[in-house]
Amino acid sequence: MAGNQATPGRTVAGKVVEVLAAFAGNQSELSLAELHRRTGLPSSTAHRLAQDLLREGILERSPDGDYRIGLRLWEIATRSVRGPGMREIAMPYLQNLYEATQQHVQLAVLDGSQALIVEKISGPRAAPTVGRVGGRLPLHASGVGKAILAYAPQELQERILTSPLHLYTPHTLTSPKELRAALAQIRRDRTAYCREELTLGALSSAAPISTPESSTVAAVSVVVTPEQDVTLLSAAVRTAAFGIGRALHAHWSTPARRAPERPARHTARFDLPSSGTALAAPPGWEEAMAGE
Repeated sequence: MAGNQATPGRTVAGKVVEVLAAFAGNQSELSLAELHRRTGLPSSTAHRLAQDLLREGILERSPDGDYRIGLRLWEIATRSVRGPGMREIAMPYLQNLYEATQQHVQLAVLDGSQALIVEKISGPRAAPTVGRVGGRLPLHASGVGKAILAYAPQELQERILTSPLHLYTPHTLTSPKELRAALAQIRRDRTAYCREELTLGALSSAAPISTPESSTVAAVSVVVTPEQDVTLLSAAVRTAAFGIGRALHAHWSTPARRAPERPARHTARFDLPSSGTALAAPPGWEEAMAGE
């Protein structure tokens, strides 16, 4: 139901948020009619807010006259520690992981009850995926999602486990018992696998990113095709996650924060494995992880 009757009592700030939230998912450009339909706001209100946001650079016009997110909003968003700030710190490790695998590498954080992708590096021959930067993935049916969920607060875990688990493919875990067992396995191995559970033709290996002061704050993953053995990448993914966690800890605990330095070759660089050989973790990694 559109108009003021849809959700009475909305504040101006709330209406602005609804206009911006209308661009969620894969919808990068919207007409005024689509903004009206997606927000439930009257057309006159949607138009007035859109014009105000245009003047401030929060929205901009496409060549076709539709609305899209403007650079001013992107500029503001880059100041977020959990999004672009984390992305800047993690990027050297993500790049090294991509160079070793030539497959999709993703960095995601927990946002509400979903995993929000804050960075993604893709290759021309990489596996098909549905995720994009700024996109969201389900916690129960994605590699990064399960890696985050396994270490999430108990209240969130129970909320996900007791809610209907959406079936994306025939391989999606929709049984709370099976998902609970999978989360326990992830906590034992610090590795999450997703085998065509969200997208057919895509498998992923993910690892949680943890810091001493805030437990698990994010997850990193590599997405491959079914022809590849995803388990061979697990050590490399865990090592990248460990390196990012240490870099975040160093950044957050340093009063005068400097731009992150590219990691030394032996801390986050991996060589491609020969057939049937797993990517090896750097020397001393297992001992360092055990001491966390």
